Amino acid sequence: MNNASIVDVLIENIKTDQELLKQSEEQIEKAKEEKRVIAERLRAYHKDISVLLKYADDQQQKKIKDLGFNFSTQQGLNAIASIALDIILKVKGNQLSNAKLYEAYVASLKSKEDAVNYTEFNIKCRSLFNTQRLLRKKGSDLKSSRGDIISLNGSIISSK
Repeated sequence: MNNASIVDVLIENIKTDQELLKQSEEQIEKAKEEKRVIAERLRAYHKDISVLLKYADDQQQKKIKDLGFNFSTQQGLNAIASIALDIILKVKGNQLSNAKLYEAYVASLKSKEDAVNYTEFNIKCRSLFNTQRLLRKKGSDLKSSRGDIISLNGSIISSK
């Protein structure tokens, strides 16, 4: 009878471990689903931060960077668009006429010969408008873009 009880114990151990394995697999699946939901939320936060970062002050930007979000305001921009965005971010009221923005771009370069012409400058800056980082308000001269007011999206455009 001793053999039968050892076999019975082994059978019970197998049944118990099979049930424990099933429970563990269910917990793992539940944890995977929870992880997926949290990862989705983090991706959504990443998108939100990329849009709202321009409104964050230096301290908030540092906190965001400390959380592992590393954004540069020029992310995905060509060099000329990056310079133009930096100029708008630094100027009082975050807006300039298109002509003044171009002049500031030229002045920011070490060598004036490195500057592209006005038309190419506007072409290179299109990505700023397409991504709505900057907004353009048409000036009084409909045939020229030089009087257009270029402003940071979210800032109030003053009428001059």
